[in-house]
Amino acid sequence: MSTHKTPRIDAVCNLFTPEIIASRPSWSKSFLGDKIGASDKTLGGLTVEQHIDMMDEAGIDRAFLIAPKMGRVGLPTSWRLDPKAVVDAVQKYPDRFSGLAGIDPTEGVRGTREFEMLVKEYGFIGAHIYPHWFELAPDDRRYYPFYAKAIELDVPVQMQVGHCLRYSDEAPLRSVGRPITLDTIACDLPEAKLVGIHVGWPWTEEMIAMAYKHPNVYIGTDAYAPKHLDPKLIHYINTFGRDKVLFGTDFPVITPQRAVQEFEAMDIRPESLDALLGGNAARLYGLDR
Repeated sequence: MSTHKTPRIDAVCNLFTPEIIASRPSWSKSFLGDKIGASDKTLGGLTVEQHIDMMDEAGIDRAFLIAPKMGRVGLPTSWRLDPKAVVDAVQKYPDRFSGLAGIDPTEGVRGTREFEMLVKEYGFIGAHIYPHWFELAPDDRRYYPFYAKAIELDVPVQMQVGHCLRYSDEAPLRSVGRPITLDTIACDLPEAKLVGIHVGWPWTEEMIAMAYKHPNVYIGTDAYAPKHLDPKLIHYINTFGRDKVLFGTDFPVITPQRAVQEFEAMDIRPESLDALLGGNAARLYGLDR
């Protein structure tokens, strides 16, 4: 764990145990290994305890674990993690993990009920959406029942914005997550807490504009090595956007140690770095209450 006064939080993270790896579709290993460049050690999987050791090495106090829903049930390239895996990790190590409920916009009321159950009965602290896996932009009407439920539950919703990569040749997906789509949601639902994760690349400046415009829109820095982030985003973090950006890794895409070290090596003011690496996530997700 860290020795910093402000806790350090990985706001976008995946469990990647050997059991979870075995349940993932065939494209997963080649995508993460060949396209993303994950190490053989990572691709072999980490137990929950090894994951905590990895967090300790990076000085991270808590990780928000996603229970992702990646495409509709029954499609050959789709996959989703049984939320029980996240529930078990959170219940075993409540001081180190928090859960995020995956959202499938095609599930309607059944999906909102599961979302509510995970928050009320199992302590999940927010929701997570992969819009491209459903080829529905974030401002599609089918997400709105989930946004409304998140407002009712007083929890944030994070969603991937920017382009999506080619996961498999069998079913390439359209990039539907332009950051500008959050403008519609934030105007319609100013009470919703919205986090655009994956920095919105290659439309990062557009994502900054959304966070600057709307008090309820935030940015997640996950899935990209910090040293390659747009300098405009680093300037935003360091100045007028100090309170609007959350640290994340999207592990196994980026390792926590690399992400923390690269941010610490930048010319970022101490107060801005503290806000980025944990303070903003703790406040937005209510962990400082």
